[in-house]
Amino acid sequence: MPWPQERPASRYPSDLTDEEWEILQAIFEQLDPHTRGRPREVDLREVVNAIFYLNKTGCQWRYLPKDFPHYTVVSYYYHKWVDNGTWEQITTALRERFRQKIGRNAEPSAAIIDSQTVKGTSESVEESGYDGGKKIKGRKRHIVVDTIGCVIQVVVHAANIHDSKAARRVLNELFKNGRKLQKIWADMGYKGKAFAAWVKAQFGCDFEVVNRKEKGSGFQVLPRRWVVERTFAWLIRSRRLSKDYERKSASSVSQVYVSSIRLLLRKITQETVSEPEVACDLA
Repeated sequence: MPWPQERPASRYPSDLTDEEWEILQAIFEQLDPHTRGRPREVDLREVVNAIFYLNKTGCQWRYLPKDFPHYTVVSYYYHKWVDNGTWEQITTALRERFRQKIGRNAEPSAAIIDSQTVKGTSESVEESGYDGGKKIKGRKRHIVVDTIGCVIQVVVHAANIHDSKAARRVLNELFKNGRKLQKIWADMGYKGKAFAAWVKAQFGCDFEVVNRKEKGSGFQVLPRRWVVERTFAWLIRSRRLSKDYERKSASSVSQVYVSSIRLLLRKITQETVSEPEVACDLA
C-alpha cells in the first residue's frame, strides 16, 4: 500500500519531517518487512507521530488527538515494538548513523553510566521502591551513554536498589550483544575495587569512578560525568518522562528510547552538526 502523499504541514512540533520519516521508514522496513499476511492499512508514519506526540506532551493514550489513528491502534503498535525490542534497535541504528556523520566510529569504545530516580504513579506501583538517598518513591532509570551523550543502554528498576547492585544487571544487558567497550566512567555511587575487578574479569573493560574535587563545595562540573547528566536533561524535556507513568518497566525503558530516537533524528537531519566539546572515544 503506498504511503499517503498529502499531509498537513507543521501540524505538531513532534511530527516527523519527510526527511526524518525516510530514514525511519528504511529502518522499519528492515526490522519488520511485513511481507506476509494482509497489506497494512494503517499509516505507519502517523502511528509513530502519535507515539512521539504522547512522549513529548505526556498525555494519556485516550487523549491522543483525533487526527491520529485510533489510540488502540497506536497502543497496539507501541507495545508490539516494546515487546520485540524494536525501540532499542532503532536507537542503535540511529546512534551509529549519527556517530558516522560527525566522523566517529559507529561503535563507541568508551561510555558513562548513571541513574536517575523518578517519582512513581498509581500505574507504576509494580516494581517500585523507595530511594532513601533522594527521598523519592518510584523507579530508577539507569542509562549508559557514549562520550557525546547518545544513549546506548537503558534499564529501569525499583528505586530502592542501590546503583552498585543494579549496575551488574545494566552491564550484563550492555555487553549482551557483543559490544567491545574498553572503558566506562561512573560517579561515586559505583565505587569499590571488587566491582571494578568484576567488570574487568567479566567484560575485559576498565571501570573508573570519577571522584569529586577535594576542594570546593556545591555544584561541580566533573570530567566525563557531566555528559550523562546532560543526556538526562535532554530526555526529561519529554513530559512522559517527568514521572514514571508506565505499568511495565519495559515500557518505561521504551519511553526513554523513544525520546532518544526523536533527538537523534533531529541531529541527523541537521544540515551542519557541530560536534559537542567532549573528549573523543578511546578508539
